[in-house]
Amino acid sequence: MESQTTNHKLFSLNSFKFSMVFFALFGLNLNSAQAQDFCLTPSNSDNLYQYRGMDHLLPDYNTYNYCVKIYIHVIRKDNGTGGQSISNVNTAIGFLNMDFNPHGIYFNWDGNIDYINDTYKYYHPTSTVFSINNHTDGVDIYLFGDDSGGWNGMSTGGGQANGIGTLGSSFWVSGYHLSPVSLMLPTARSHVISHEMGHVLNLYHTHHGTVTETGDPGQCPELVNGSNSDICGDYITDTPADPKMNLNVDIYTCEWLGSGTDANGAPYDPDEMNIMSYTQPSCMDYITIGQRKRIKKALYFLPHLQELSSYYLYGNPCLAVDRDLVYYPNPANHNLYLDLREFQPNTYSYQIYNVSGELVKSGESSNELKSIDTSNLQEGHYYLHFYEEGISVPKIEHLYIQH
Repeated sequence: MESQTTNHKLFSLNSFKFSMVFFALFGLNLNSAQAQDFCLTPSNSDNLYQYRGMDHLLPDYNTYNYCVKIYIHVIRKDNGTGGQSISNVNTAIGFLNMDFNPHGIYFNWDGNIDYINDTYKYYHPTSTVFSINNHTDGVDIYLFGDDSGGWNGMSTGGGQANGIGTLGSSFWVSGYHLSPVSLMLPTARSHVISHEMGHVLNLYHTHHGTVTETGDPGQCPELVNGSNSDICGDYITDTPADPKMNLNVDIYTCEWLGSGTDANGAPYDPDEMNIMSYTQPSCMDYITIGQRKRIKKALYFLPHLQELSSYYLYGNPCLAVDRDLVYYPNPANHNLYLDLREFQPNTYSYQIYNVSGELVKSGESSNELKSIDTSNLQEGHYYLHFYEEGISVPKIEHLYIQH
């Protein structure tokens, strides 16, 4: 684990050098940021006990690509001033794309912005904003102004998701991080937005369990040797034990300035560039392969995340043609019907997979009302893959069999 962390740091060095040049030019030194919580996300989860550790969930959907729908809300003052501009919103989404696209996780935004004009909320970011114009079929992202401050009246920035893989997927980001010369790094336009998105997609802090967080009674400290990393800490084996760095990281070298040992007396060597850690926002750079696997399993298995995402075997699923597939009944008994009569004349193909990823039925159809015999399928949850005209990636729907 120690060598893997080193490899991550070396891999990110080139992109990190660019960031350091930028901050050096503007005189930023965020080492002055006090040791404090910049993320208020509770570690409670609607699926806590079943999905605390996800390695047991097979098959592995790590190679699937996912499209996650997002909604953007911008909080402004009563008179419509303040908040994030359209350009700033695009920059914020750019951080999400930069951090998640390399892992096959994409975001679908329709380009609309919901403006919330409320001066009090503007200067007092809290989770109460999650009840405003929220959705069940996408992640609601609430962007406060750079001058809105953090939480509880703090002058600097912060963020909060409503939980770890929790129903009603929402998060907010606000404010900025201070430097000794009073320049600022806007939180909404930094990797902090990806940190909060990580929580929505079922990632814990890397220091989870080492430092007790509310909402997870079974948490336990991860050991530096990684021997319990699948059942303690953040439940991910390729993220090293983290004592909670509390922003105590050098802005120029991204080296942790703290010290400490685990229960065995082994010195901590946390990953200062992991997006889910309490490192400097400018040092945040990536999520690991293990974190990617956990996200994709959550998107596949958790019902409320299924509602806000879709997946395909390859390519960017957000670019696929969005046409509803009419199929019924669901649950099906002896027959499933595909109503393709509104489709253009062509030959279409379908496949039905069980939850173990095994192909159990396949076939083709023209633009007709197609009847599929399901009488020999066992009761349970299946996935219907349907290939549209001219598209090489399937539309995937949930199917249930009940005799």
